[in-house]
Amino acid sequence: MLLFLFILTASPPAFGDSPLPTFDKEAVETYPYMRTGDMNIMVDDPDIRPPAGYRGGNTGTEDEPAFFVRSIRLTGYQVLRGSGLDEILARYSGRNVKVKELPLLTAAITEYCRERGYTIPLAAIPEQEVKDGVLEVRIYTATYDGVEITANSSDIYDKTLRRYVSCLKRGDVITDRRLETAVNNLNDLPGVQARAVLKPGSKPGTTKIDIEVRKRKVWNNYVFADNGGSEYSGRYRFGFNTEINNPSRTGDKIIISGMITDEETKNYSVRYETPLGSRGTRAGVAFSQTNYDFANTAFSAPGFNLDSSGESRGVSVYGMTPLYRSKAARVTLIYGYDRRDIEEELRWREYGLKLSEADKDANVWHIGITGSCYEPNEFLQYSLVYWYGDISTDGGAYYDGSYQKLTADFLKIWYAGRFNYRIRAKGQLASRALDGSEQFFLGGINGVRAYANGDGYGDTAYTATGEVRYGLGVPGLELAAFIDAGAAKNLESGVTDHLAGWGVGLRYSKPNDWHAQLDYAHKIDGRPDRTEEGDDDGRIWFQLYKMF
Repeated sequence: MLLFLFILTASPPAFGDSPLPTFDKEAVETYPYMRTGDMNIMVDDPDIRPPAGYRGGNTGTEDEPAFFVRSIRLTGYQVLRGSGLDEILARYSGRNVKVKELPLLTAAITEYCRERGYTIPLAAIPEQEVKDGVLEVRIYTATYDGVEITANSSDIYDKTLRRYVSCLKRGDVITDRRLETAVNNLNDLPGVQARAVLKPGSKPGTTKIDIEVRKRKVWNNYVFADNGGSEYSGRYRFGFNTEINNPSRTGDKIIISGMITDEETKNYSVRYETPLGSRGTRAGVAFSQTNYDFANTAFSAPGFNLDSSGESRGVSVYGMTPLYRSKAARVTLIYGYDRRDIEEELRWREYGLKLSEADKDANVWHIGITGSCYEPNEFLQYSLVYWYGDISTDGGAYYDGSYQKLTADFLKIWYAGRFNYRIRAKGQLASRALDGSEQFFLGGINGVRAYANGDGYGDTAYTATGEVRYGLGVPGLELAAFIDAGAAKNLESGVTDHLAGWGVGLRYSKPNDWHAQLDYAHKIDGRPDRTEEGDDDGRIWFQLYKMF
C-alpha cells in the first residue's frame, strides 16, 4: 500500500516536523542570536558603600607601612568558598603585607565575587586593630531596593511585565543569574525588548532596578518559494507565515501559516500561544491540516493509472518552561500531546475503482529539552526529545500499537573572518517499526541533498552535514561547499540504506529582509533514485524567503 510521504503535524518546530520548510533563520535574524554575548543590564553608578563607620587608613606604623598577616578572616556576606578564593587569601597570608597591597587584595576578592554571579559586590577592609596577625576583610553585596517598570512602549500591559520581575524581592542579594533570567524572560515575550538599569537605592548598600521596555519588531512574517517538494506531491512549494503578537496585550500570539504546491497539495496550520505564570513558561494549542490529490506515476502502467489522495489533521497542546537562562545560554523543557487523524485512498483512474483505503489515528506525547549557547564567533543549538505514541489503523497494520522514539538535533557554527564552519546532525532511535508518518527520511533539501525528497527512509536513522562558507566581499553573500551523509534502518525488513553526497552553493542574506539559497549536490557512490522516475547523479535546490 502506498505510504504518503508528505504528512505534516501541528507541533511547533522544536517538537516535531514543521508545517513549513526550514531555512537558516540564524543568518537573517539579528535577534535573539547576539554573537557578542552582551546582556541588557546597565549599571548607573550604584551606591554600594559599606554602612557608616567604615574608614580606610593605614593600620600599620608610619615608619613601616606594612604588617604581618597570619590569616585573613572574611566577614559580612558569606560567599561560596572555592579554590579561587583560597588562592587569593593564601597569597596575602603568612607574610608581611604592605599597605599599598591592600587595594589589590580587596579588588581580587571583589572580582572573585563578581565571577560567582554577584552583580554588585564589594570587598573592603573595615577600621580595625589587627590582632594576632588576623586581618578582617568584609564583603558587601548590594540588595534590591525595589523593582519598577519605568518605561513601556510595547503592546503588553504593565501588570503583565511586573509579574515577570516579581521574583526580584526587596532586600534580596542581587545576583546575575536571577536578574538576567528575569530580563531574558521579558525579552522572550513577543515584540518586547527589555533592559534593566541599576541605580543607587535609598540606603547605602541597596540598588534600585528600573526596567525599561520598548517595542521590538518581530521578523517572523515571511513568504517563501522553493523546490523542496517531491515529484508526486509537488516539487515547487509556495507559502507564508505570519504572527499576530499580543492580541490580548498579555504576551500571547497567534501564528498562521500555509503552503501550496504545483500539484495542489495544500497545508495550513493555526497556533495560539500564551504565557503561564511569571517564570517564562508558555503554553499553546495548534491545529493543522494537509490535503493532497495527485497522479501516482510510480505505480502506473498503460491502462492502469493510479491516483492517490488523502487528508491529515492534527491537534496539539504543548508547553515550554525555561530551565536555565543566562546572557550566553538557555535550556528549555518542552512537552506536549498530539492527536493525529490520517485518511489515505488509492484509486484506479480509468474505472474510478477504489483499490485501498486506510484511516489511521494516533495519540502522541513528547517531553524533552532544547538549548542554545552563543559566544563571540560561536553558536550552538541542540534538542533531545522523547516520544511515546499509540497508532491504530482500520483493518490493522504491522505498525499498529504503541511505540517509542528518541529524536535529536545538533548544530554548531564557528565564525573566523570571512569563513564560517558548520556541523549539523539529526536523527532518531525507534523501539520498533513505525508508520510512514513517524519514520525518518534522508533525502531532500534539508537532508542528503543529492537525493530527492523522501528518498531513503527508516525507523532508526540519522543525517549529518559539514559545510564551509566563505564571504565574497558583498554583504550577506557567501560561497558554500558541503558534504551530506545519512543512513536509515527499516526495522520491519531489517534493511539499512546509506546515502551520501557533496555539493556547492551560494547563500545571500539581508538581515530581516531577504534570504536566498542555491545548491548543487552530487551523489557519492550513489545508488539509483527510488522515489522518482529516472536516475539523476546531481540535483539543484533553491530557497527564497522575503521577510517583513
